[in-house]
Amino acid sequence: MLRRLLATLARDALTSPPLVGALYVLGLAAWAGQRAVADDADFGDARRAEAVASFIAERFAGEISRMKVAIVATALATGLLVGLVADLLVRWREREARHREAVTAPRPSAREARGVAALGGALGESILVVAAVHATLVLWAMADTPQLYAARWYAKGGAPRLVQILATDLLGPHGVLALALACALVYVRPAPLAVLARRARESWPRGGGAALTRRLVGRLGAGLLFAVGLFALAHALSAAPEARAETARVPSAAARPNILLLAADSLRADRLDPRVAPNLSRLADRGTRFEHAYVSIPRTLPSWVTILTGRHAHHHGVRTMFPTREERAKDFDALPSRLARAGWATSAVSDDAGDVFGRLELGCGAAMIPSFDFQKIIRQRALERQTPLLPVLHSRLGRRVLPVMRELAAAADPRLLAQEVTSRIHASKDGPFFMTVFFSTASSPYASPSPFYAKYTDPRYRGRFKYHTPVGLGEELAVDESDARQVRALYDGSVSAIDDAVGRVLAALASEGIADRTIVVVTADHGEALYEGGRGRGHGDHLFGDEGTHVPLVVFDPRLGEAHANRREPRVVRDVDIAPTIYALAGVAAPADLDGRSLEPALRGEALDARPAFAETGLWLTEEVPGLSPDLRIPYPGIMGLTELDGRDDPEIVMRRDMVAVTRMARHRMVRDERMKLVYVPTRHGVRYMLFDTVADPGETSDLAGAQPADVERMKAELWRWMLEDPLMEQRGGFLVPREANAPARRPQGAP
Repeated sequence: MLRRLLATLARDALTSPPLVGALYVLGLAAWAGQRAVADDADFGDARRAEAVASFIAERFAGEISRMKVAIVATALATGLLVGLVADLLVRWREREARHREAVTAPRPSAREARGVAALGGALGESILVVAAVHATLVLWAMADTPQLYAARWYAKGGAPRLVQILATDLLGPHGVLALALACALVYVRPAPLAVLARRARESWPRGGGAALTRRLVGRLGAGLLFAVGLFALAHALSAAPEARAETARVPSAAARPNILLLAADSLRADRLDPRVAPNLSRLADRGTRFEHAYVSIPRTLPSWVTILTGRHAHHHGVRTMFPTREERAKDFDALPSRLARAGWATSAVSDDAGDVFGRLELGCGAAMIPSFDFQKIIRQRALERQTPLLPVLHSRLGRRVLPVMRELAAAADPRLLAQEVTSRIHASKDGPFFMTVFFSTASSPYASPSPFYAKYTDPRYRGRFKYHTPVGLGEELAVDESDARQVRALYDGSVSAIDDAVGRVLAALASEGIADRTIVVVTADHGEALYEGGRGRGHGDHLFGDEGTHVPLVVFDPRLGEAHANRREPRVVRDVDIAPTIYALAGVAAPADLDGRSLEPALRGEALDARPAFAETGLWLTEEVPGLSPDLRIPYPGIMGLTELDGRDDPEIVMRRDMVAVTRMARHRMVRDERMKLVYVPTRHGVRYMLFDTVADPGETSDLAGAQPADVERMKAELWRWMLEDPLMEQRGGFLVPREANAPARRPQGAP
């Protein structure tokens, strides 16, 4: 008796779907890791890949071990979850089998039978159901966020590519769920299909085909209607709440407003348009839109330091994405710090590109942001290859368990960010709060979730940019016009995804009852070139064209009421003007050494003084820059020759000190007003000045420097005045060069 009991328990344990699920997913995770290692070895120079792998294994063995443990734990948890769902389906099927009237004599289920064959049948059934449940989970996630799976499916070609295309282009997330439910019903209750098949065999030879066809069509029609109903219900449940316009009530003078700074990485000014950004456009119609807003360094980290300090980079000292520890350790006297001291609860919420808020002390307080160090690369590579686990990891719960998911560029999902923002708004609703929200989705790889990734794209496109713009060998290939159109469509989809999330955030302000005392500022750290004029894609490499420096700027202050609505300010404004404006709106004293000015008068309809905007390029990360010929730059090495690891235990990627001088000297710099732009271009053969009429020639194809010398001299004086404000640089031989040791800094009075 005891022996039989133990045998039964052992059999049930071996065939238990939760145990089978845990082992199944764990095996898939191990296989995915090994497959990814093999793929990496095949990618490019095998010896170089081996050298890099050896370096990482020796230097970061502890981090690799921690990630392996995390992956094993996640695989077991995911497998148990999948197994529990499979167990419910198996038990449901057995329950239905016991209670329904069978057409033929009932047979015992595999679980109820005895013997080795029965044990194998029960185990096989558990494996099949577990595999089906897990496949459904992966297919749904693949249809929802295909960028996370494209490298291991679409990019492989053949059957894997076909599977992903079917999931994304034919089914979609709701279609996958409807198909899975239909398959589950067939599995649980197969008898109706058996009855239908038996009646087909019996009636067709006797001329009953018409009746059978009617019954078949009826069943298929009912199933189709059921699937359509499921799809509509799921779509309704997942639809984003639309931001509601509220009648503004002016609070008492003593009340301090909440301030919500909404920004998107790489958001171009021309995309603040109802076609792709209806929520942001409605917000702009309720406030003041600054039509000519420009950033001074179109790279994320220095741009954000400029925005939050109100000082140009040559004053706050952060000029690259890789500042040294000494450059980051200073007191920046930034906007969040001052507001925190004045009683505001400050916070920053972001994903992939938001690591900038944790790299230096700006006073952002409670931060939900990713990290930035070399170990981040290791964590990213470990997780992005784990496609069997990504459906669970790419969720709000997954981010809490493994925060490294916030660091994946392809996982920069604005829906998840909006959920985190609305939770923080609820926790801070008693205010006042200053919250910086930074969406990364509009930056490369332009990886937006369903339905946005396909909203503007051509479904017939089958190139390497179908779902996003992956970084790797394929990026080095030439881009044709269909590729360029696809990339622009992906970018627009990313902007629409961010806009949808902004709508949810604005709706949360209204639902919490604080919309009438929350100032909302919308901007970007820089724009994005999208192959216009042969200038390639990206930002920061050159100053030709406005795509990289022209950003949206909207200020909505509900305290001003309808008199503030739908204002358009045509004057040039700058990133250094944002902090002074927020200081003025909050009623907090600003530092005395700001480079910007408050734009508050424009909100009240007052005219702004004309002031020029200045900018400089960032680091050139590659030795060849699209749209920038070698004779228009002073060359220096690419990213591997510009940076190094700083620190042993917690290494960070920083700028090499011996490369600082040449990279600062080589930068292009510009000055512009509402119409004209002058670009300073140092080359190996001397300095060149290029002048463009951005109104008559928005593509900036015609250099007018030779034809309009008076404009060149006028703007050249403005530009040199700004460039010589840099205490570390001086003018020598027509070039802006690093100041010689012990040479006194001077405040310039005019042009050189």
